[in-house]
Amino acid sequence: MERLTTLSASGEYASGRAQGELLAELGRYEDFAESVEAELELVRLNLGDLKAAGRQRSATYTMLMGSKYMLEEMQKRLAEPPKETAARLENLRRLIDGDDGIRDVEE
Repeated sequence: MERLTTLSASGEYASGRAQGELLAELGRYEDFAESVEAELELVRLNLGDLKAAGRQRSATYTMLMGSKYMLEEMQKRLAEPPKETAARLENLRRLIDGDDGIRDVEE
């Protein structure tokens, strides 16, 4: 992904891009955030219906629970403060740069 903005040390965003390009990207971001919210609401409604029908052990219920957890994590990250996001990304970059190609599942 090519970033449109940079985060300064003072915590402010800056960009050398045209306003129209930034607004178009903001619109896509807002569309994405709204779609995550709408999908999460639909998943919650379906989970409620399945639970009311006593189908908590069904494959559909299990799949929807996985979707619910994923969508909640996406919402959490979308609302994450910039400093926490930057720290998480830096930790991930450090892990990738130090990757020896071996992944221990117990770490």
